[in-house]
Amino acid sequence: MEYRNLLHGEKISTIGIGAGSLHDATPREIEDIICYGMDHGINFMDTVMYDEAAVKPIVRALKGRRDNMLMQLHLSVVYPQGQYARTRVLSTVQKGFEQELKKYGTDYADIGLIHCVDETDDFEKVMYDGIFDYARKLKQAGIIRYLGFSSHNPDICLRFVETGEIDLFMLSVNAAYDFEPLRGKLALSNKRMELYQKCQKQGIGITVMKPYGGGQLLDSRTSPFGRAMTISQCIQYALDRPAVLSCLPGVRSIADLKDVLAYYDVSKEERDYSFIGKLAHRDMQGTCIYCNHCQPCPSNIDIGAVNKYLDLAKVGDELAKDHYMKLRKHATDCIECGACEKNCPFHVNVCERMREAKQFFA
Repeated sequence: MEYRNLLHGEKISTIGIGAGSLHDATPREIEDIICYGMDHGINFMDTVMYDEAAVKPIVRALKGRRDNMLMQLHLSVVYPQGQYARTRVLSTVQKGFEQELKKYGTDYADIGLIHCVDETDDFEKVMYDGIFDYARKLKQAGIIRYLGFSSHNPDICLRFVETGEIDLFMLSVNAAYDFEPLRGKLALSNKRMELYQKCQKQGIGITVMKPYGGGQLLDSRTSPFGRAMTISQCIQYALDRPAVLSCLPGVRSIADLKDVLAYYDVSKEERDYSFIGKLAHRDMQGTCIYCNHCQPCPSNIDIGAVNKYLDLAKVGDELAKDHYMKLRKHATDCIECGACEKNCPFHVNVCERMREAKQFFA
């Protein structure tokens, strides 16, 4: 196992456990997954999940070992009737976080994240409706040790970073999300590189969700590159970004976890992902890479986000629909004016994608 340093020099494993898919395993299997991970050096996990089925097995696995696991808990996540939902109602946020602590049998969160802030209106609601103040007070009281947020939007990340009060945050980081067209090939997005470098300079850490792009990058049929990446290539790519501390792939079994941990045993050549930078522009035609070069949209739809959540939902990400529904504008708001298609560098049939999203999320 390899470790990196948190803000105060505390060690965090470069691979953690994402709980989003644990419900696919039996309770005994979930317990075994957590124990196996810890026995092999993992000391970090995220706790957002589709339903609460995995909670009790996690608690059993952590019995007597809680202080050996850095737990990333989220504010604004609640589980009415045992299933995931997101809220921005302050009283519900407070009650939900208290319930999170209680159900895990702990009185503190190593990392407390304001959950899934992707849009400007939502950011302002968090900042001005009391949620950020509540999170700040939790940190001052020692109930949260490291304060942050989760997001899929680099612009929102920069706004949080500029507050000067963020210790770390969780971001979707992978090759599909980081690249954009440049002179006929693919190049790293300047906006995202600016974010990574700024965080590194300021000592702000990044934990990584969706290192495989929801599984899309592992299959040549769904990868935007038309070529599959391996798990080790995806992990290496994320860990190579400035400020990144740890990757949190979702696991459903010990076999999944072993596949991830094999990263530490493969050669440098097997981790290499440099082929991406050599891909020709034409190889990407018709494929959305969520770069939002299609903007502005007359209907103010975040086209990249709609496409991203559609693709994630289609490959089985059960939280993607909720994230889509929380967008301010949806595919149903598309007027099919075609302005986006004229701007798209990859000639994606955006109107058709909006029709697909409208039907899929109906």
